[in-house]
Amino acid sequence: MLNHSYRKDKPGVPVLAAILLGLFVISSLLFRHEVVSGNVWAMGVSLGGLSREAAERALLERVQEIRHGPITFTAGTKAFDVRPDEIGLLIDEYGLLRSLDGYVSSSPRLWPAFLSKRGDEKVMAAPVTVDLPESRDILGEIAAGLSAEAQGARYGFVGRDLVVVPPSEGQVVTREDVAAALDEIDGTQIQVRYEPVAPPAAPGLTELSLIGEFSTEYDIEDTDRNVNLALAAQAVHEKALKPGEVYSFNREAGERTEAKGYRYANVVVGDHLEPGLAGGICQVTTTLFDAAALAGLDIPYATAHSIPVEYVPPGWDAAVAWNYLDLKVKNNTDEMVVFGAWVEDGLVTVRVFGKPDGFTYEIDPVTVAEYPSPGKRPGLVVETYRVKKLNGEEVERVLLMRNTYQPSYPPPVR
Repeated sequence: MLNHSYRKDKPGVPVLAAILLGLFVISSLLFRHEVVSGNVWAMGVSLGGLSREAAERALLERVQEIRHGPITFTAGTKAFDVRPDEIGLLIDEYGLLRSLDGYVSSSPRLWPAFLSKRGDEKVMAAPVTVDLPESRDILGEIAAGLSAEAQGARYGFVGRDLVVVPPSEGQVVTREDVAAALDEIDGTQIQVRYEPVAPPAAPGLTELSLIGEFSTEYDIEDTDRNVNLALAAQAVHEKALKPGEVYSFNREAGERTEAKGYRYANVVVGDHLEPGLAGGICQVTTTLFDAAALAGLDIPYATAHSIPVEYVPPGWDAAVAWNYLDLKVKNNTDEMVVFGAWVEDGLVTVRVFGKPDGFTYEIDPVTVAEYPSPGKRPGLVVETYRVKKLNGEEVERVLLMRNTYQPSYPPPVR
């Protein structure tokens, strides 16, 4: 008996591959689109492998990003922001899109994007120009803002604690460096070259201790006056005096002007208060005066107000006025002295750091004369002494200032 069998042969792998290849070839011929070919970049944007439409969208988005700014120049760890209009930034977006034509070719839609962006990097020229204003040296301002002075070891603060800050490298940026960076602008972040400067060699710094501290209260709701307090404190904070060196508040703070941010608040004028520029800053110098006296430092020059102030008793205050009244403090020790000043939470605080000498110091204002005046607080003559003590016993009494307070009206009750 004969056995008959029937077998249906299935197409092999080569046949399937040929079919798929044929389909890919047909689709490649029928379904194509324009693609940016090569590893192409423009204005910091990678365009290779993108369709023409996607590439144009990416470029226009970058143009808008740059136009809206800010433009940030960076050099090392420093940064400087400017608005695009400050540097007269002009971007030819139509020229940018025209330049794209030279990098676009037809490609199958099924072609993997990564295959279209192979090769060496090509950077399209960015049609960006700047029209620098003649009224200001903006390049010089940017260069100055990106430069930093090299510093050796120095004293600084962590919170209200004095620390030794390690040396830090400086850097120099020139106008030419900024101009060169502008020539290659491709985004809102611009890297600028700089020349590093090594920190100077400096001897080790002595560890210092808190030797004097004083605080005065202020009204946290008196906004304009409190701005003045904060600015004045900057002229005190982190100031270091070498042995024998004299600190001058007027020298450190300079003239008080609106351009520096000072505002109008009450100042003492004769026997009353009236609004004046930088009103209130005497509270900072008063606090420094008392902290320095309690630290045992010398006070070569100090003058009280013409009437008593609210934040300290008579004999404890120290007034300042540009080119008229100053507060000077001398480091009469054989080690460095460092001031710290804070205006926070309703308190102006000044701390003095130095080398303890084993003595304690007190402030002793003595009223030596009084001049009654009907309806007013009496006029006073007050001598303010710094008292030096050892084991609680007075060993020295130094006159710091002698002042006359005019009769004045009591401050209004709050």
